[in-house]
Amino acid sequence: MTTRPKGDWYTEQLTGDERHGHLVKRRVETIRTPFQTAEVVDTADYGRALFLDGLVQSTAEDEFIYHESLIHPALLLHPEPRRVFIAGGGEGANLREIFKHPSVREVVMVEIDQKVVDLAKKHLRPWHQGFYRDPRLKLHFEDARTYLQKDRSKYDCLFLDLCDPGEAGPARKLFTVEFYTMLRRRLTPEGLVAIQAGSANFNMAKGFSGVCQSLKKVFPTVLPYLVCVPSFVGPWAFFLAGNTAWPKDPDIQTLCRRFLGRKLAGRTRFYDPAVHRAVFTLPPYYQDLLGRGRAISDKRTLKLERS
Repeated sequence: MTTRPKGDWYTEQLTGDERHGHLVKRRVETIRTPFQTAEVVDTADYGRALFLDGLVQSTAEDEFIYHESLIHPALLLHPEPRRVFIAGGGEGANLREIFKHPSVREVVMVEIDQKVVDLAKKHLRPWHQGFYRDPRLKLHFEDARTYLQKDRSKYDCLFLDLCDPGEAGPARKLFTVEFYTMLRRRLTPEGLVAIQAGSANFNMAKGFSGVCQSLKKVFPTVLPYLVCVPSFVGPWAFFLAGNTAWPKDPDIQTLCRRFLGRKLAGRTRFYDPAVHRAVFTLPPYYQDLLGRGRAISDKRTLKLERS
C-alpha cells in the first residue's frame, strides 16, 4: 500500500506510465509567458531548479554535467572555433562554457522566450555568471529557424539546446530533416552541430532514434553520445554532426593538447578528454534502438505522449 508523500512536490509526467517527483522547499517565482509556464524552485535534493511546462530543465547540483556535455565535445574537436550559434539555452550556462574557449570571438544566441532569459538573469546567476553582458554575445529573441532563414552567416559550431524532440510548440520544427539541411549550409568546412536529443531511457527513446535517422539523411558524419544527468532520470542523448568525416575515437593526444592549451584543466567538473572518449561508447542495445527510428520531417513531425 502506497501513501501520498508529505510536503510540496513537483511531479513530472515522464510517460503515460511513469512519473518522477522533486520535494520542493520553496517556490521562488512562477511566470506564464506567451510560449510556456516557467518556474524557479528550490528543491530538497538538487537545489535551485528551473522547470518549463512541468519538466525539469536544469538544477544547481548537476546542470554542469549537461552543459559541459553539450558544449565541449564539439568545441574541442574544432581546431579553432571563432563563431558560435546557440538555439535556446535561456539559462545562460552554455555561454559560461563556450567562453572558456579563448578563440571564440562571437556568439549568436537565439532564444524564443525573452521572459525565461529575464527569469534566469534574476534567479540563476550561477548558471550564466554574468555572461549575458559579454560584448561578444549577440542575443536575439525569435524563432531560431526563422532567424537562420534570414541569416546567411557561417558558424564553426552550432548548438541546439531546445526542448525535447516531439514536445509541442514551435521547437517541434527544429528537429526535422529540412531544418538540419539548413544547419549544414550554415557550417564552415570544419564546423560541427551539437544537439541535445532528450531521454535515452529505453522506454523514452523515440526522440533519440528519430533525431538520429533525421541527421543521417543530411550529414556525412553523425555520432551519438550518452551522459547520465541524475535529475533527468537516466541517460541523456546528444549528437554531433558535421560536413567532414572524423572518427568516433579521436586522437587522445590531440584532445589533451587542445584541452590543456585552452586552459580548461581545473575549469570543468565533468568533461575532460578521457570522458570525451567514454561517452561515445554506446551499449549494443542502444545501437538497436537507434536503428528503429524514423526520420522526422516538416510534414511528419514527432509527437511524444506524456499523459
